[in-house]
Amino acid sequence: MSDGLADFGDEIAILHAQKHGVREIARRIGRSPSTISRELRRNASTRTAGLEYRATTAQWHADRRASRPKVSKLAANYQLSDYVQDGP
Repeated sequence: MSDGLADFGDEIAILHAQKHGVREIARRIGRSPSTISRELRRNASTRTAGLEYRATTAQWHADRRASRPKVSKLAANYQLSDYVQDGP
């Protein structure tokens, strides 16, 4: 999940399903209300009529956003990789 919320995804989902507000959820897990609001908006399941938050959907979205479409510089440049591993 975004912003290091992976450990709190299930808790956010449960509290949100219990109709707790964003500020209450934030207070209970020790995060900013804006972080919780962004998490709920960004990772809501859109297949249902309403916007329901599901921790598994949130994790899928976070993994998809985190994947890099290009190869890292160290993987593409063997000389640079050797220099970094072996030193000057």
